[in-house]
Amino acid sequence: MQNVSTATPPAAERAYCFVKANIIEGTFDDSEMLSEAALASQLGMSRTPMREAFLRLEVEGFIKLYPKRGALVVPISPREIREVFEARMLVDEHSATHICNLSGSERDAIADVLDAIIAEQTAALDAEDLGTYAELDAKFHQTIMDNGGNSLLANLGHTLRERQQRFTAKAVGRNLERARAYVAQHKTLSAALQAGDLTSYLSILDDHLNSSRKQL
Repeated sequence: MQNVSTATPPAAERAYCFVKANIIEGTFDDSEMLSEAALASQLGMSRTPMREAFLRLEVEGFIKLYPKRGALVVPISPREIREVFEARMLVDEHSATHICNLSGSERDAIADVLDAIIAEQTAALDAEDLGTYAELDAKFHQTIMDNGGNSLLANLGHTLRERQQRFTAKAVGRNLERARAYVAQHKTLSAALQAGDLTSYLSILDDHLNSSRKQL
């Protein structure tokens, strides 16, 4: 029998994932100055892997390094918000058009997957787990893109996924009722796709994206 590796990820990877997750989930606030030494100590590692993580996150645009001072969490800019939402609308509209032209049984299968994600979102909100909720929000829309008949556009959606999660976390804050309202919109989006009703889907999507955008 082949042994399954249970090796712990390298320290730099653990540092990278920890800092990035806290930025995406909003635990580290916009414009907060992060201390390399303090975070390394918190994770029980030397400063070298944390420095490597910081360099990687700066390249991705999540932080800006200031020598001898730390790393500043880069705030979400109006331009970033506009560009991400425009890209999402274009890809989602193309994907929905493709799905609505599928057979009824194919649309039913996609709706089943979407409804399962919605159920997971509801469970996450019942547990007041907004981090998981934000991940599932991105997964819901990515599922639509993945079934849109164009792998290049679906991959574009994947590149936006982490920023979508960050936007969602910021838009929702600690407001569970607002999050539940977004989940209710997901239900109507899924139902419109299942019915093959592109006009209703696009109208609901426009409201859905604009309502979250206004909270940023």
